[in-house]
Amino acid sequence: MQPFEGRKRRWGDRNDGFLVRNMDPMSKVIPYIMTTMADSWVLFEDKIDITHTQEFIRDMRAGQIPGLTLYQLIFAAMVRTISQVPKINRFEQNRRIYARNHIKMAMVVKKGMSLAGERTTLMPFFDPEDTLQDVADKINAEMAKIDRTVSSVKEDENKTNFDALEVALGSIPNVLMKLVFWLLKKGDKLGLLPRALTNLSPFHTTAFITNMGSFGMDAVYHHIYEFGTLSIFGAIGNKEVVYETQRDGSLRRRVYLHMKFVADERITDGYSYGMAFKHIKGYIGKPEALLLPPEKVVEDIIDKPKKKKSAV
Repeated sequence: MQPFEGRKRRWGDRNDGFLVRNMDPMSKVIPYIMTTMADSWVLFEDKIDITHTQEFIRDMRAGQIPGLTLYQLIFAAMVRTISQVPKINRFEQNRRIYARNHIKMAMVVKKGMSLAGERTTLMPFFDPEDTLQDVADKINAEMAKIDRTVSSVKEDENKTNFDALEVALGSIPNVLMKLVFWLLKKGDKLGLLPRALTNLSPFHTTAFITNMGSFGMDAVYHHIYEFGTLSIFGAIGNKEVVYETQRDGSLRRRVYLHMKFVADERITDGYSYGMAFKHIKGYIGKPEALLLPPEKVVEDIIDKPKKKKSAV
């Protein structure tokens, strides 16, 4: 079930999110002080002990979830974290904060595994109740749509909807491109872009996760965009093997994963972000919890409390 499923739109809501109406005074003022993404970036990095996680993935590949990857597990950890800390699934537009009414994540995939291979973007939708199996299945279903025997998006006869949109926008003459994107940005600010368009946009996602370690690089702080509603960008880096000295003097091999995040400070408070990153780290380090649905999905409370009627 998607967040806020069944909730009716009211004046001020958007087709991709509901206006948060119970903001405290500081949270209401901040978007007027930090008016751009560049103003409001928060940078966070950590290294996560994945020694046990790697063993877990090997066991899952041999049985319950063939083909499981660390990348898929990280997406599952993000989805589960959103189910417990829903405030990180918010976004800012036009100085207002909205609670997203879906969970959509983005990742970049090379069409051909060569320098000439062009990029495409996958954007699977998830539900807060999803397990690790569910997340892996949804990512694999999107991956199956990619023809990796060709390196060019234009040459692909089975373009994804995003690829088709990308090619269409790329065919616009340069003299008109500025006007087209001015209209898109203005429409987005006002909440006028149709759902059919925002569903195809990687700039309108809960989070974007890139795997820098897959081609031998360490994690980077990747900017979040002025266009769209993306509030979190995460980068996975290289794995680091460390031999740590134990109390008895012996050495123990540990494997750490480097991750860096850029997040929009305006959408929620530091406590919620801190809890969210703690959850992400915990689920990646001990992924067994992801095999079952969450015991409870936490609801994002976005309405002012109703005033009690005074007794006559």
